[in-house]
Amino acid sequence: MRLQLLQLVLAALCSTACTSKTANIPFYIISNGETPSLGRPGLTPIGKQRAESCIPNVFSQLNIGLIITCTVDRDGKEGLKCAAANETAVPLAKTLGINISTCATGDGADDDCPNNTLQKFNKNSNQSVLFVWDSTDMEDLIENVDTDAGLDNDQLALHADLILTVNPKDLRNVAVTSMNCTGIDGTA
Repeated sequence: MRLQLLQLVLAALCSTACTSKTANIPFYIISNGETPSLGRPGLTPIGKQRAESCIPNVFSQLNIGLIITCTVDRDGKEGLKCAAANETAVPLAKTLGINISTCATGDGADDDCPNNTLQKFNKNSNQSVLFVWDSTDMEDLIENVDTDAGLDNDQLALHADLILTVNPKDLRNVAVTSMNCTGIDGTA
């Protein structure tokens, strides 16, 4: 009788503790590294330095288990949109030995993809998720993961050093910090 009661109590505790464990894991949002002017493709030398050395140094310490980035919209009208985000994400994914998941952008895209991918991953993991998104589409991502908190989306698009740390228990509680990349960013 006592053993059964203990098992029931432990099961009840685990059901609340185990679910809240993954619900407390923060997720992160960054934009692509610096890109050339006039819409030219790829990353600038500074953007490559950020992607290859700084981002892996910053995020390898944060228990990242999944990286989600955007892909070109399905009808292809937006050309190379998201290519810089993917180029930014690849060095970290290689450092961590993890795959990159993608969500389409633009007309006809599944707006729920970022949030659904995040939720699906969180059901079976105690690791964090990092979104690496196209700087020109940051507003849509923030809306699609239900994280607004009055953030200035123009500022997010302009500053490649910003990290948004989102508390999933309070999606309005977003911390904005700088990567503080040596030789790239000033002090925050």
